[in-house]
Amino acid sequence: MNILLINHYAGSIYHGMEYRPYYLAKKWVEKGHDVTILAASFSHLRTNQTEICTNDDLLDIQMIDGIRYVFVKTPSYNGNGAARFKNMLSFCSRIYLNRKKISKLSKPDVVIGSSTYPLDMIPAKAIAKLTKARLYFEVHDLWPLSPMELGNMSKYHPFIATMQFGED
Repeated sequence: MNILLINHYAGSIYHGMEYRPYYLAKKWVEKGHDVTILAASFSHLRTNQTEICTNDDLLDIQMIDGIRYVFVKTPSYNGNGAARFKNMLSFCSRIYLNRKKISKLSKPDVVIGSSTYPLDMIPAKAIAKLTKARLYFEVHDLWPLSPMELGNMSKYHPFIATMQFGED
């Protein structure tokens, strides 16, 4: 089976955190599956960032322990402000705009949208529809409830409204 896991912050033992997608994919590969992880080129969690230096200057493909990593070029940021939101929008929009290329590369039977935030479900759903793959939503956090409760953000805040759209 071909599995496409979309996780903005996915890392590896070579990049640093977040490790969970790497270990899930490694087990799937051991069981004979072809696994592609779509991740952002920049993540505040990783100790080693990915430099995108391919011909199209948008996607970089790396094979790590039998796992195909496709890094999507995204801008760097510090903190939790507008620059991080720009990074999220860049990741999701570039996946959506490159959904045909990503679909041909990964040929997924299964698309997993890993909800580090729910907005990435939009391109995940588009890829699943394009390839007639089964779509799964992997829940991590309660969005947009977490930033509303922990950050005292209004449900009318543009960031919260955008995340709610992704969740819906």
